[in-house]
Amino acid sequence: MAWYLVFWRNRSTATVVSAASASQARCRAQRKQKRRYGAIVAARRANPQDSQLIRRGVWVRRRRDGSSPQFGSARSKARARRYRSRYRYWLGAHRQPIP
Repeated sequence: MAWYLVFWRNRSTATVVSAASASQARCRAQRKQKRRYGAIVAARRANPQDSQLIRRGVWVRRRRDGSSPQFGSARSKARARRYRSRYRYWLGAHRQPIP
């Protein structure tokens, strides 16, 4: 059995399942599917770094392109943080609640 990351159409994070094959991983993830997840886009085998995180019980964050925000140099993490903060305004932080 290996760990698989199953990606959904309407969700940025993957569901982690233990399975013998990608098709079995899709079936097992289907059972955990919630209403707004959308269809399964891909099922990828977890790489050694992700498997180590899974065994430790850490939430694995993996982008669809295969890159990870959890691994990388301090410089690349700082760049990503600056990029996110630059667009935080558009994420709704500027909106005032309607009385």
